[in-house]
Amino acid sequence: MMSKISTFIAGLAVGGAAVWYYAKRKYAFIAEQEIASVKEAYAQSRPLQEKPASTPAVKLAPGVVQDKPSIVDYAKRVQEAGYTNYSNSVEPKTGVRPGKLPYVISPDEFGESEEYAKVSLTCFADGVLADEYGEVVDNVEEIVGDALEHIGEYEEDCVYVRNDARRCDYEILEDLREFAEFQKALPPNR
Repeated sequence: MMSKISTFIAGLAVGGAAVWYYAKRKYAFIAEQEIASVKEAYAQSRPLQEKPASTPAVKLAPGVVQDKPSIVDYAKRVQEAGYTNYSNSVEPKTGVRPGKLPYVISPDEFGESEEYAKVSLTCFADGVLADEYGEVVDNVEEIVGDALEHIGEYEEDCVYVRNDARRCDYEILEDLREFAEFQKALPPNR
């Protein structure tokens, strides 16, 4: 009785393995055929393009061949599609990314992005731009661009500027005093 059961279990295991192997091969073959037919239909729907003679062909599956472009052709195609090399996107002299110049924004836009720091600056009557601690901004063009020419466009005595390169929103308030008068008003030992 025991040998009949063990023979039955052994036959069941061998039969199960044979069915599994057969099903695996059958469905792998069906999948390859489906993939090949989709690739063929896609290739027929695309407009024919001139292919360079130096492009090697790569054999993917039985009966299916796909042309593989050279790395030079691929790089050229990527650059023509508008690729930006972000590792070289900062100009070494100014530290400002090209195309990311400061620009005037509306009062409603000021501080709307939590990713941007909010900074308050003061433009004095003598043209000096400083922060609330009296520190003078030396590189005005790099920090706020031509924003000082736009004071009063949205609000009287004020302009708002966004600097994407520095990730800052600047509020620039106009002060009718000279910078020297402001310095006198600062507490000693600042």
